[in-house]
Amino acid sequence: MKIRPLIVFSFILLNVIFQFAYGESNTLSWKGTEGSQDTPLNKFLFSELSEENNTLKKVKYYLLNGEVDLAKVRLNGLIYSQTKLKPLVMRYLAILHFIDGDFTKSLKYLQAKELKDPANYKKVCSLTVINLVALNKVSTLHDEWEKCKIESYSALDKNSIVWLDMLVEMKTKPREGLTRKPFRNMKLAMLENEQLKTILKLALFLNQEKIVMDQLNELTESQIQDPEARELVGHILFRQGALAKSYRFIEDLNTPNAENIKGNIYILRNKYELAYAQFKLALARKENSQNAMERILPLAWLLGDWIEGARISQMVIATPQNQINKMTLASAFWAQKGDYEKSKEFLDRISGRSKKGSELDVTQLHSFVGLMLNDEFLVKKQSATSCAQFDLVNCWLSYQMVQWDTFPLTSRRDEKLPFKKEWEKLTTEELDQPLKETAYVNQLDIEELDNKLIQLVPNAK
Repeated sequence: MKIRPLIVFSFILLNVIFQFAYGESNTLSWKGTEGSQDTPLNKFLFSELSEENNTLKKVKYYLLNGEVDLAKVRLNGLIYSQTKLKPLVMRYLAILHFIDGDFTKSLKYLQAKELKDPANYKKVCSLTVINLVALNKVSTLHDEWEKCKIESYSALDKNSIVWLDMLVEMKTKPREGLTRKPFRNMKLAMLENEQLKTILKLALFLNQEKIVMDQLNELTESQIQDPEARELVGHILFRQGALAKSYRFIEDLNTPNAENIKGNIYILRNKYELAYAQFKLALARKENSQNAMERILPLAWLLGDWIEGARISQMVIATPQNQINKMTLASAFWAQKGDYEKSKEFLDRISGRSKKGSELDVTQLHSFVGLMLNDEFLVKKQSATSCAQFDLVNCWLSYQMVQWDTFPLTSRRDEKLPFKKEWEKLTTEELDQPLKETAYVNQLDIEELDNKLIQLVPNAK
């Protein structure tokens, strides 16, 4: 009887190995012969699998909301684990790198062995095709798309096939007039709402708004009542310059895109305060709306909302190449707010991390911040660097710092500085007597001495 626990453990271990290897079930549960309670090992494994499921749910949530960095952190904890959910992890990693624009790495994950079987292939083949389009791999693109349509026909969205058909054809068989092909002999009023939205999106993507413009007035009441369709119609009308009609279509919509379009309309009408409010509403609807942030920043500068501008400038999603530009903008907003210490923090980080710290925009800002902080060394260094790049104001500032150590303090004095225009008096004053110069050495004596040295006057023969 003492051998029974060893047999039970061996059976459990083999069961676990087979389940992990072949993915036969989603739950790891085995009941002993002498009771109905799960064993501690099975409870542990079930808990671990449940935790992995919850992690992937969070990753999916982050991906849908554009929180790429948070999704990456969660996935990095699962990629090297021996889990039954490995195909799903690989799929999410492919999506993540696709969002990041790293199409090569995205394609690498999609071609992993975990996603080769038909059940998983049909879930990722469309993304594989899009990656091939982005990487310009024309030799394999057509065959991959045809295979994808055959093996995953039931899984593909029928309304979206026209998109991939167009992308593949544009890559494999480019020709004049191709972008107008999907709209030939098409009556928008005859389409279902989902088909209509697909065609309107395609028109925006292919810059073929003019082709569908004439049919927008013929849309049915059912089509117009769809908020997403109405938003797309408003976007097309805005693109074509019909601002009043566009506003009427989206006036009662509160989606991020609708708020951004309203803000753009207000900008074109020079109503900057209203536009600023609209973009802030768009940002409230979607906190990472890049369109809203890119429009709020210049308006915040124009309207003098320095705190909001500094906050938004740090939220903008920037590529590694544009990170320094983002930090410079944040520094400029803090300098305008008067928080020079905060501004200097950003500028010091720029100078310590990148060669762009010596570019004119950064050195000008650094020089000004040093002046406001009474940092003599910083002002001299940054004004000289700016002067070397032909900035005359900083050349003048550099000259003042050489001869006037207290210039930063003087420039920040609250009282009115005395200023006398003596040069105006000198230019208008008339001199009654000519100027008299005292001659300490006779010029003739100098000429005689010079003549003896170099023979200025040749001797007469």
